[in-house]
Amino acid sequence: MKALITAALVLAGSSAFADSTVMKCSVASKAAKPATITVTLGDDTSVDFVTFQVSEKTGTTTFFSQLDKGSVSGQLKQGYLQTLALTEKSAQTEDGVIRNTGFFGVSAEQGGGFSGFMAASGNIYPVSCTK
Repeated sequence: MKALITAALVLAGSSAFADSTVMKCSVASKAAKPATITVTLGDDTSVDFVTFQVSEKTGTTTFFSQLDKGSVSGQLKQGYLQTLALTEKSAQTEDGVIRNTGFFGVSAEQGGGFSGFMAASGNIYPVSCTK
């Protein structure tokens, strides 16, 4: 019973905080289901931990980035969001090349949204985003 109560407290404590969606992006396409990217900010109190969930016809891939605390909100206030998009396989090799890594960069538009691109996994995703 004690273990059950402890597990319930841990579960309740971990669900008290939730990640927040920063923006949702989509690739302009004639396809019935275009590629999408959901940008999420983790609830970490010491850093900005950002995830990029890329969903397309071949499946879903998650990229991440860790920035100084407040960097995401600071960039968005200035009208942009730019960061590396890493995977668990990201590494810099002996020749200096950083492999298995992408880049996400969007800028604010006059209409209130954002546009830009994500380059990752050998693909370039031209996106339009909303907050």
